[in-house]
Amino acid sequence: MATDEQIIKALEEFKLPVGNKRIYENELDGNYHYFIFRRGRLRDTGCARYVRQITIVYVYEGEQKISDFDIINKIKNLGLNFVSMDPDDVQVASINDWIDMNTFIFERPERG
Repeated sequence: MATDEQIIKALEEFKLPVGNKRIYENELDGNYHYFIFRRGRLRDTGCARYVRQITIVYVYEGEQKISDFDIINKIKNLGLNFVSMDPDDVQVASINDWIDMNTFIFERPERG
């Protein structure tokens, strides 16, 4: 099963910054096109088997340069299960503009 590092490396192949849990303004050069990787909740599926939620947020301003399906397929190819994708947008106060965020939820088995 893919490690956190393998997932981050796969996202880096899109040639955008990747933050682990967060990304700092000085890493962006005013460019709102990046990914955020987060490990989420761990749940017991029974019989001493666990599933970890993995969240990947694709943040972009203006045109979406990477298709949802390209992101989904790249991460699924690592062995994770795709669960859902939710689009959203937020206003950036410092520039009084809007950026879009697509939040992808995946699950991967983990050993206890």
